[in-house]
Amino acid sequence: MANSKRRHWTFVGAAAAAIVLAAGIATAVSGGDPGEPKAFGNPPSAAATATDTSGATTTPGAGQSSAPGTAAGTGPAASDTKTLSPADLKWGLDYSDTLTFDTPDQLNTALDDAKRLGMDYIRVDFGWEDYQSFANYPPDFSKFDNVVAGANARGLKVLATIDFPPPWARRASCKDTAACPPADNAVFANFVKQAVARYSARGVHYWEVWNEPNITAWAPLPDPADYTKLLVTVSAAIRAADPHAFILMGGLAADHPSPGAPFIAPYDFITAVAKAGGLKAVDGIGYHPYPDGDPATSSTFLAISQSPKSIITALNQAGAPNMPIWITETGANIPALIFGPPDQVKPQEAQQVQQAKREVDVLSSYPNVASFFWFSYQDSPPDRLFFGLRRGDGTYRPAFDTLQQIIADAKKAQ
Repeated sequence: MANSKRRHWTFVGAAAAAIVLAAGIATAVSGGDPGEPKAFGNPPSAAATATDTSGATTTPGAGQSSAPGTAAGTGPAASDTKTLSPADLKWGLDYSDTLTFDTPDQLNTALDDAKRLGMDYIRVDFGWEDYQSFANYPPDFSKFDNVVAGANARGLKVLATIDFPPPWARRASCKDTAACPPADNAVFANFVKQAVARYSARGVHYWEVWNEPNITAWAPLPDPADYTKLLVTVSAAIRAADPHAFILMGGLAADHPSPGAPFIAPYDFITAVAKAGGLKAVDGIGYHPYPDGDPATSSTFLAISQSPKSIITALNQAGAPNMPIWITETGANIPALIFGPPDQVKPQEAQQVQQAKREVDVLSSYPNVASFFWFSYQDSPPDRLFFGLRRGDGTYRPAFDTLQQIIADAKKAQ
């Protein structure tokens, strides 16, 4: 079994995402600026519009895109949409691959925090390498049993991200990286089927197939046709073990992980997967739109429904206009903890508070967006990831209380 924590968040350009707080967000949250966030809890105005690919403007709606008879590739028909508010979102907290390695006290504290925040879901890695280190031995799921039992005791649903074969099951061309696809999709599917059968009986019905397969989290290079083969095989295994399962296509990275790094844009990746028959295997799309500035103008947020090649456009063209988009990761880094200077840490933590409010407000105005998962629960200093609601030393950031209030206000409005 693996004996060390492994972060699933493979966007190695975390420093690039961190620039959000260092630059753009300072303008976005300043008083009197046209981009100033609305008071939280007020749903977007019914006059708020989104530009579709035909050049027309439409009102964003929930779970809707093209109405029957609407040409593929265009935005939702205004008569068939409704204005969203944060009350419509499912709320989740991302723990990467940490909970299975926590002590009982650490696990209890982490899950108690999710409950305190008002979360509906926890998102955790379910890496094959953590449960079956040797081909000739059956999987040992005991570590995950504790996570599921703790989540159930607190009324939290589990979204498990299936990925990362053990070395013995990886392709020879990339066996030295956990991001390597399995050498045999059927063998991987057999492992997944065992896991789903075990945990569906314990209330786990939400599964995400891989993480960020449109970057080099799919080694050595992203390949939508190759990913689709795995997606179809694994999804069939999940449904055979649990007909009530909800399956997400692996959360797509919103941008290049670093300058010049391999990247397939979400529109192109979804389009390719759809052409290969992969969308028929899933119930939703995962997406990670870490903003590159103010969320209202960030290209990563606009790529959901307001850019010429948006996720909504891809779904419309694929004949799946109502497929939900789950935001399974988003957040705001603290760049001063990477680049300095130290005296900017507290101001940036205050800006992170405003960023959390802004991201919720903007995302809840977009069509098909069904969830908001914050990355992450706690900082990982070795990985230069400082997105946590808790710092590396375990102390709470102001964003913890902010997110707690955001969720409480949203649920009051339900």
